Amino acid sequence: MELMFDLNREQGTTLVLVTHDRAIAARCDRRITIEAGHLVV
Repeated sequence: MELMFDLNREQGTTLVLVTHDRAIAARCDRRITIEAGHLVV
């Protein structure tokens, strides 16, 4: 995880991450949630 976040920050790349772990999601700049099959931005 640390390596992916470090590379994302250093290289200025886009990181698409899918997780159920709220602690990991909290580290992301932007989160899109799916609830009952609907996108919640």
